[in-house]
Amino acid sequence: MYWNITGGMMDEEEIRNYLMNVINSTHFLVQDKIYRDDKKFNERNDYFRIKKYLDNFLENNIDDRFIIMPGLRGVGKTTLLYQFYNYLVTEHKIKYHQILYLNLNRLKDKGKIDLLSCLDIFIKDINDEAYINKKPLFVFVDEAHYAPNWGLVGKIIYDEISNVFMIFSGSNALTLNVDSHTGRRALKREINPINFAEYLYLKYYCEMPIKMKEAFIELLFYGDIERFYKIEKHVQLNSFMELKRDVKKEWELFMRYGGLPFTLNKNPVEAKEYTLEVKDYIVERDLPLIKSHSTETIGAAYPLLDIIALQKPGTLSEEKLSNNLDISKTAVRELLKSLTKALIIFNIPSYGSVSKQERKPKEYYYWSTQIKAAIFENDGGSNLRSLQEIKGILLENYVAYSLYRLKVEYHYNFKIYYDPRKGGVDFLIKTIKGDIIPIEVGIGKKNKRQIASAIEEYKSDYGIVISDTTDKIIKDDNIIFVPYITFTLF
Repeated sequence: MYWNITGGMMDEEEIRNYLMNVINSTHFLVQDKIYRDDKKFNERNDYFRIKKYLDNFLENNIDDRFIIMPGLRGVGKTTLLYQFYNYLVTEHKIKYHQILYLNLNRLKDKGKIDLLSCLDIFIKDINDEAYINKKPLFVFVDEAHYAPNWGLVGKIIYDEISNVFMIFSGSNALTLNVDSHTGRRALKREINPINFAEYLYLKYYCEMPIKMKEAFIELLFYGDIERFYKIEKHVQLNSFMELKRDVKKEWELFMRYGGLPFTLNKNPVEAKEYTLEVKDYIVERDLPLIKSHSTETIGAAYPLLDIIALQKPGTLSEEKLSNNLDISKTAVRELLKSLTKALIIFNIPSYGSVSKQERKPKEYYYWSTQIKAAIFENDGGSNLRSLQEIKGILLENYVAYSLYRLKVEYHYNFKIYYDPRKGGVDFLIKTIKGDIIPIEVGIGKKNKRQIASAIEEYKSDYGIVISDTTDKIIKDDNIIFVPYITFTLF
């Protein structure tokens, strides 16, 4: 007997034939996608973060066997699934037929997706011996958000069959279908844009020291630069020397074309076009999954994303946006919420009381500087500004993203604000103890005036400047200067 939740259009025999074809062809697909010139692509940090659950499962730890892997389009989720497949086949000698890589973006063309019947046939029919004898089976569902009931399907498989390890990957709309029952069984491991260290490793096999994030935490929250300074020195004397490339030029390429791994091997023109397609895909495919907006409101998402990319953060009140886009303030507000849920943008509020925050517009930034840069260049804005100014704009976005990611992904307990004072610093970190850490960002000559003013205003023990003022981390009295390239490595 087969479960049937959605009433798919394919019958059991058609599903079985489809799955057998997928199983027989996946190995060749994986080989084509994770090798170049017979050299296997390097694995990013997220690969090792999730691989440990595969290893634990193979050692008979059956608790953590349902992984949810959401992330921005183009961020490399599919490549990770291919790499997990290759790891199981090459390192653990798992048979091809014991692994199902199912891309629902392809399966949806067959009609209404009956995901549970697909998995049931894979487990109980194609792998009946493994099912009976409790041998390990692996299910990797890509673009899982195309099956609205994917969470229920995962829950059923998890509860009923203990020898199946599952990863469900998809857009950030994926997390909207995680109910309390699914959430108690599944582990969410979000996949985000890569940092500069990962870019250099993935593209040029340039290895960096470990523990950079931990060292930055010590710098950010305690003003202790010693550990990060030692790592920076090692990078400059070893990693960058072995790279044998102009690091500053590589950094510019990374900021504009390298944060999303799917364009790592594209030229700048191709990378920009692919990135703009990702933006359009999010609007056309992901937003309708998040909320049922009117056609007019969905249409306004395109110019809204352009405005956010081109305007200075903090100048985008809902009233101004309503007038510019010719839609209601309510529609603007809901659209911003949906784009935030899609993780293409995020916002930072003004520092102050709740009532003051409500009166001040939020500052909006892109989850990936690559998307911001692509929109910026496509609009022609890059021709009207100096390269130094463009680098400064992208650096500010990157710093905002890094701090925001530190909070939401790694769950550090602090708050991020922008400084509402005229001529204030770019960001204010409020620690759990209530201390304020001002942060100033920029390319070009940066003096101490703004950061010193913020330190005095907020009675801070120290402040941080991220810029090109210095080539190494230094602490001058109560001001820490961090080179912009060093910052983007953590």
